[in-house]
Amino acid sequence: MTKPKITVIIPTRERAGVLEAALRTATAQNYEGLEIIVSDNCSGDGTDAVVQRANDSRIRYLNTGRRLSMSHNWEFALAHVQEGWVTFMGDDDGLLPGAIGRVAEIIAATQAQVIRTEYCTYDWPSMPNRQKGQLIVSLSSGLEYRSSSQWLRKVMEGKARYSQLPMIYNGGFIHISVLQRIKEVMGAFFSSVNPDVYTAVAVARLTDEFVFVHEPLAMSGTSKYSNGHSSFSTSAARNLQAYQQFLSEGNIPFHSDMPTLEDGSLPLSLQACVYEAYLQSAPLGGGIEEINHEEQLAVMLATSGKHRTMIDAWGQCFAQLHGLDYASAYFAAARLRPRLQARMFGQKLQRVLRSVVIDRLALQNVHEASIAAGVIRSAPGRGDSLRFLGGELCSALRRRATE
Repeated sequence: MTKPKITVIIPTRERAGVLEAALRTATAQNYEGLEIIVSDNCSGDGTDAVVQRANDSRIRYLNTGRRLSMSHNWEFALAHVQEGWVTFMGDDDGLLPGAIGRVAEIIAATQAQVIRTEYCTYDWPSMPNRQKGQLIVSLSSGLEYRSSSQWLRKVMEGKARYSQLPMIYNGGFIHISVLQRIKEVMGAFFSSVNPDVYTAVAVARLTDEFVFVHEPLAMSGTSKYSNGHSSFSTSAARNLQAYQQFLSEGNIPFHSDMPTLEDGSLPLSLQACVYEAYLQSAPLGGGIEEINHEEQLAVMLATSGKHRTMIDAWGQCFAQLHGLDYASAYFAAARLRPRLQARMFGQKLQRVLRSVVIDRLALQNVHEASIAAGVIRSAPGRGDSLRFLGGELCSALRRRATE
C-alpha cells in the first residue's frame, strides 16, 4: 500500500529564535512521504537562514511577500497543498519522535479522513518566572471513533474544550479533500480571525465522525511569542506584544453578531471564540439544535474564568445587540458555572493523573522537550507529577475560598 503524503505547515513571522527548534522536530521525522512547508510572513529576522541551515530537501520555503494576518498566512500556505494530509503547527510547537510515521499507520488502519491526536505541553524557559522549561507528557494511549455532532454539542455547551474537536492544529491531521469541501462552500479554507478554533468547529460541522487518538503525537508549546498566552494570561509579567500585533493586523472581521470590546479588541473568552467560529461556519450546515444567542450568552458568562469582570461587561453589550434579557442570562450562568467548573477541574485532574509533569530538567527548547517526552513515555516517573498535582489542588482551594 502506498504511504500517504503528509504535509506539516509551519506559519511563522519574526520568530527565528524558536522556529529553529520547532523545525528540527519536523526534520527529525523519519518518513519518506513528508513535506514541510515553512510559510514566512515576510520576516526580517533571518527566518530564511534558519530554513537554509536545516538543509532538508523535504522543506518547502514560502514567503508571503508582504505582511499578512494570521488567518491569511494560513490560507496562503494551505493553498500550496494539493494532495494528501495536512497539519499545522506553531513555530514554538513541535512533533514527538516518530509522530508522522505513527499517523500514517493510523490512517492505514482506520481509513479515516480526519484524525485528532492528544498532545504534550511545553512551557519554554522564556516564559515569565520560569528558569527551566516545564513539560507535561500524557501517558494515554488507544483511539476512539467520535461522533462529530456529539462532541460539537459538548463544546458548545461548555462541557469540553474545543481542542477535543478535529482542529488542524497541534496534533490535528485532515485530508485535503475535507478542507477543499469547506473551501467550496465558504470560498476560503479559513473564515475566522481564529483559524485553529474555526477548523475545529467547521470540520465538526462538515463530518459525521473523526478518530481521536489518545496517544500524544504533538507538542503544544507556549513561549513569549504565543498569542494565546499574550492575550489570555492575567499575569502582570506577560508579554502583550504578540497580542497587540495580532490585533493590529488586517485580519478577518469578527462575526457581526459578536461585538468587540470598546477598544476594538476581542473578548477574552474561548467560548466566545468558539461561538464566533460556529456563526462564521453556518453555511456548512451541521448545526446543533438549541444553540442560539441566549443559550450561548449564559455559557460564555459561566466560562469566563479569570476574565469574568471583562466578559460580564461585554455580555451586556452582546445582550443589548440581540435584545436579550441580560439579568436572566446572568442568573442562568450563575447556576451553570459551578457544574462546568467542577467538570473542567475533573477533566484537568484526570489529565494530570494520566501524565508525567517535569519542571526540573534543563529543557531549553521544544526539540529537547520532544526527545524527553519520547523517553518519558517509555519509562515514566511520577514524583514531579504528584508535587504538581498538590500545587494545583491548593490553588483550586484558594480560588474557591475567594469566590
